[in-house]
Amino acid sequence: MAAPASTRRQLGLGALAAAAAAAAPAAVRAAGGPGGYSVSGKKGPFVRQVAGRPFTMASGDAGSMGLATDSISLGRYQTARLRMPQTEARVAALLARLDGQWPYAKGRPLQVHILGVDYYNAYSLPDGSIVVAFGLLDQAQSDDEVAFVLAHELGHVRLGHFAERVAPRPKPKLASALGQLYLVSAAVHAVGTSSTVLNAATEAGATNDLIHFLSNVMVEPDHTRAQEDEADCIGYDLSQAAAYSADSASARVFDTIQADQQKHQAVIDTLGSQLKSQLGHAISDGSAASFLTGGAANMRTSLLAGGTRLALGMAAAGSAREPPPQHRPPEERKRGMAQYSADAYPDGAPLRDEQHGWLAGVRATAEFAEAKAAVGAVSEAQKARAEGHYPEARAAIQRAMSTKFAGAPLVLNEAARLADDMGDRPGAEKLFHQANASPDQTVGGFIDYVRMLYRAQQNERAMSALEAGVNRFGGDEKPFISLRIAIARQAGHDDDVQASLQRCLGYDNEALAKDCRLAAGQTADAAPQSSPQPRLPSLPFGLPHFP
Repeated sequence: MAAPASTRRQLGLGALAAAAAAAAPAAVRAAGGPGGYSVSGKKGPFVRQVAGRPFTMASGDAGSMGLATDSISLGRYQTARLRMPQTEARVAALLARLDGQWPYAKGRPLQVHILGVDYYNAYSLPDGSIVVAFGLLDQAQSDDEVAFVLAHELGHVRLGHFAERVAPRPKPKLASALGQLYLVSAAVHAVGTSSTVLNAATEAGATNDLIHFLSNVMVEPDHTRAQEDEADCIGYDLSQAAAYSADSASARVFDTIQADQQKHQAVIDTLGSQLKSQLGHAISDGSAASFLTGGAANMRTSLLAGGTRLALGMAAAGSAREPPPQHRPPEERKRGMAQYSADAYPDGAPLRDEQHGWLAGVRATAEFAEAKAAVGAVSEAQKARAEGHYPEARAAIQRAMSTKFAGAPLVLNEAARLADDMGDRPGAEKLFHQANASPDQTVGGFIDYVRMLYRAQQNERAMSALEAGVNRFGGDEKPFISLRIAIARQAGHDDDVQASLQRCLGYDNEALAKDCRLAAGQTADAAPQSSPQPRLPSLPFGLPHFP
């Protein structure tokens, strides 16, 4: 769809629209028809069509602000945050240029956050935050691409999409099953088996960490498909009005986002296979239940024999996929965008050279170069740790620690996990303390620190650290509650176990309830018990993340 890079010249609006529209079935060409865009440009640019809408959220609307205040969402978007003042200022300036084309009330002021990951994407939050993955700035071929992506996210904010209550998409089962792996690998250690299996368990924990990171670092809000269509069209209007090549840029963005998602899904699939091989083919529900009620030998036998499934049905969960995205497929988005542009801009638009000056300025700074080095080094360290290649992991994390981002939780947490895996608990604790002192510390970082103390059977310190994590994230205990149950159980506080389990079940979250039951010593799908369960042997390896 886009013009060749050698010419850097945008295709004419009419030519692009005509070619795409001719190729599209009539049903797709009809705006709002089956499979077609829910936005039509027949009444002119969408930015003008929405003139009568209320755009601001009502204050105190818990439904609209849930994403901004929920500790899981907040913790996820902080998972890889890098403080990059120069880059943030340049992104903010580009956003301001786009926002200047919005003719109505603007509501919340915009904020910019950079995530230190190589994803080609961005997302928005109800508080006016635009969260930009480093990979978008590193991989984009033109200013126009970045402008369109930002204008799309700006559209969600300015159109008031967060004010509408949207039924959340079902969460994938994979994250919970992977979280439960911590109990399985803990059990391997508790059984006291061979060093080979102990090493496999440690590597499996690292692989699980990486899968969890890759699966959750880009947590997009649950917008409807109609809202995504509107954001596409508003993004087109705003970037076009700000003198960017909206046609060629949007076509390339749609293709690149899908290719990027497929690349990361392939990595996650490979890691899933790696995870299964690291602990053998696994244990069945029955052998896990036997272990949780005292039959450790059965679980060990199943692990070593490698004849069944891993981690409470993980083999089935491993084939799970994220729910279908709310965005349309790239070809459909391109056809819809072309038809929209033809209808909304019947006189066409001037041909424009794609612009590169803004990106060149972003990439020319020492800050950007150091961030690229840090992001790449952390990624290398994560992969090497998951494969048990500790010298390579240590060399990679040392490169990250030599950059100006050595104090970012993205770097510190991974360095701490590596130190813990290598048996350097004092070093790991020091690194976790540094990360916990940062305003950007994550839910996962706090959980990993608590898990480390729990494995060392330092129950009072573990509970104190857990409370600090709960307080940091607005008093929301959900990410920590299964670990709270495990600590209480290890300390012999059976009343606390039962009280926390009842609170957990009251949250009406199936995956969380499953983790809590396992932590309490029940089978994952057991009915609530009125009396204490037999106590699990001390689990030195760890407990699940809340997905």
